[in-house]
Order: sequence, then C-alpha cells, then structure tokens
Amino acid sequence: MDIDTDVITPVLTVVPARDVLSVDGTGAAEEPAFAAAIRALFAVRRLLGARDDVPLEGSYAQHGDPLRFELDSPTGWHWRLLVPAPPGVDAASVAAAAARFAAPVHLRRAGAQLVAQLLHRGRYADEAPSIATLARFVGAQGREPIGPHTEVYLTDPADTPDERMRTLLRQPVRW
Repeated sequence: MDIDTDVITPVLTVVPARDVLSVDGTGAAEEPAFAAAIRALFAVRRLLGARDDVPLEGSYAQHGDPLRFELDSPTGWHWRLLVPAPPGVDAASVAAAAARFAAPVHLRRAGAQLVAQLLHRGRYADEAPSIATLARFVGAQGREPIGPHTEVYLTDPADTPDERMRTLLRQPVRW
C-alpha cells in the first residue's frame, strides 16, 4: 500500500477498486467478536498463501445509519473489517478457507471510491477532532459524504506506544 504517512491535512484521493476479505459485525472494538474477526481475516489470508504485512481496515456506522458514528458510544456500532484479498482467489477458495476456522470471512469486490482522507496521530479514542476536521474539509470542498468512514490502521496498538499510533481516516464522498 502506497500511503503518504506524513499527510496530516485532509486531501481528496481515489481508492482504486480491489478485492478484499471482509467480516461484518456489531459492537465495540473491545468486544471478543471484533478481535475474533481480525484473527479470522488474517488466518484466512495466510491459508490462501498471502503474508500478514497488510493494514487492517475498518468501516464504521451507527445504529444502521452509514453517516452516523459516535466515538464515545460503541454499543450501536456496525463495522466491516477488511484486508486485501490475495491475487487470484475466488469466492469458493475463500469460503473453504473460512470454513476451516468457522469464520464469517467473505470475498467482496470494493469499487473505486473518491475519499477525503487525513492521517490521525495518536490513540483511537482521541480521533474525534480528526474526524471533525475531515467532515469540515468535505463540506469546504462542496462534497457530500456517501457512506461510513473508514480507518486504515497503519500501526499495531499491541506494540506501538500511543503517541506513535497512526490511523488513516477516510470518508467516501460523491464524485
């Protein structure tokens, strides 16, 4: 993935179409289902012959509203976690690999998207000002958000100090 990790001011960019492995779920990131989804995605990816050195992505909505996201109220979160699919896999091979782990991992085709994005530095719990900055940028560009925001996790919280955490925040907007 070619991401400029120095971008801290919002920009418009195109995320190209791609095949992804994904798991859908609900609830807070601290709940067991979230961690299980992450493990399943990377386990299926490994079983399909790919390495783990790709960032995890998560798209978040609230109570069924794709444009609503309350950082301090994760009970109503609806999330989709994903990682890039290995080249050349098909739905049947993904389903067979997922069945070995009893995991709800699916192959999906993510269409190209125009997104506003910025790099958030620091803890996930401190993203609110960055998300607000991104929303203001979208409005200032005369754009309209068209779906849930996405977070691309560039660092691993298990082995990265809070002050070194990096998350790319993306908001899909109308072309």
